[in-house]
Amino acid sequence: MFGSLRYLARGTRGMINGSQLKKHAFDIAQPSIKLNKVEQKICRLLNDYTALFNAKQENVAEPLTLRISGGWVRDKLLGQDSHDLDIAINIMSGEQFALQLNEFLTEHYDKYELEPHSINKIDINPEKSKHLETATTKLYEVEIDFVNLRSEEYSDHSRIPVVNFGTAEEDAFRRDATLNALFYNITQDKIEDFTKLGLYDLNKGILRTPLPPRQTFLDDPLRVLRLIRFAARYNFEIEPNVYKEMQDPEINDAFLHKISNERIGVEVQKILRGPNPLLGLSLIQSTKIDNVVFRWHEDQEIINFNETHCENFNEIERLYSSGKLNAHLERVISKFDKFFSSSLPFYSNGIDASADFAMNTILSCCLIPMAGYDIIWTSKAKMNNKISLTESILKNWLKVGKNESTRIAKVVNSSKTYDCMVDMFYRSRNDQASLKRSDLGIFLRDFKGDWETVHYVSLFNHFLYSQQSYYEMEKKYKYLRSAIYNQNLENAHQLKPLLNGKEVLQGLNRKAGPWLGKVNEQAIYWQFDNPNGTKAELLEYMKSIAPKYV
Repeated sequence: MFGSLRYLARGTRGMINGSQLKKHAFDIAQPSIKLNKVEQKICRLLNDYTALFNAKQENVAEPLTLRISGGWVRDKLLGQDSHDLDIAINIMSGEQFALQLNEFLTEHYDKYELEPHSINKIDINPEKSKHLETATTKLYEVEIDFVNLRSEEYSDHSRIPVVNFGTAEEDAFRRDATLNALFYNITQDKIEDFTKLGLYDLNKGILRTPLPPRQTFLDDPLRVLRLIRFAARYNFEIEPNVYKEMQDPEINDAFLHKISNERIGVEVQKILRGPNPLLGLSLIQSTKIDNVVFRWHEDQEIINFNETHCENFNEIERLYSSGKLNAHLERVISKFDKFFSSSLPFYSNGIDASADFAMNTILSCCLIPMAGYDIIWTSKAKMNNKISLTESILKNWLKVGKNESTRIAKVVNSSKTYDCMVDMFYRSRNDQASLKRSDLGIFLRDFKGDWETVHYVSLFNHFLYSQQSYYEMEKKYKYLRSAIYNQNLENAHQLKPLLNGKEVLQGLNRKAGPWLGKVNEQAIYWQFDNPNGTKAELLEYMKSIAPKYV
């Protein structure tokens, strides 16, 4: 991850002019695709059926032609394996073709080494459009979508188009990028580039839209995020005119009217879990769509209710309107690699090893300006009706899982509390009796294993903004971290009670009641302060304190 981030840290303008982009060399004049053994079997089957079908037709305007479209063609030309096979059909729907192919295989399954049951379930997938029929099945354990070639017409209010049968050229030009508009004609065993730019752009590492970018993005603003995802995934350049249109305020506004937060969340999570999340984040920041990506709720009624009932509403809105969030993201992008990779290689190893860990760390750093703010998540309750702004962004807008949203929000909202613990622990370094092991253990236990993320995200925030000596602050943080490991508290959240409830009740000869939870809570404190204590010793301690709570 970090190899390309070091170059990115020098500024995103370098990315946009394509000065140091990876290029992919292949013969543009005579491009070819090498099929693996499974793909050869699939294409043989499809070719045989196509030939049989066409032989039975008389006086047809156009023979049946099958093409593999989109990402599979792109990835194969880049020398990468792809398991995403979309078969485009010219004269019938995907459902019609898949059903007929199923009948053909029922008669000839022995020839193709495919049992009929392996494709007897065909699902129709509307992909959020009632006008689009797609059939999904499996051939040789590869999932395949069958869909007709199509043209699209968009309205001003929805990204879901009215879909009609189209030509291969119309189908190519409706796509998000020229390098995703390539076809592999199965029958003719050749690449088809109807935009005349797809092969060139793929070879040079350029992302551009087949049609004029402004209308392309107004029709479907999600394409802005898709291009950002491809740029980050392949380290490709976004063509300058396309990049300029991505920054258009009208397209930014179209996001909120046309695109569901679920679709935005899917793209953002793919970007942040990808091979170069900071490059994707840099393009989100530089195109100024951070207000779209990090919006805090999808329900306008809830937003309106907060406007009149949330005491922090104006401050929250200013985070977006003043450009504070955008400026913060720019700082994060420019400093992230220097801080985590150069200063903390052991921590960056964790980021490199886990896409989820990388995403959670980056999101925590990005959302620090949201720390301490709450919004009202429901207008129907007067109690327990608030949620942290960070958690709302993650859970309600980006659709990050509940557990991850809660954990990241905890990291963000605990930064100030963690600062206080760092400072207090450092000041007590010459008087260890003033801070018990249990104080630190209970504090860390609350983070459920994420204390180290809180530790470094909080320190990173100082790295970005601290007006005091960063060296002094870093020294304090190192002191606390060393103390945590020296006292074997790094896994404080895993500490289990020495005695279970039944053992406590029997030992104290009492019936269960509210007192038991309070005594058990004190028992955890005792275990932290007595790491080598025995069950018998703990029981004696619990006997001594039980009268206070019964």
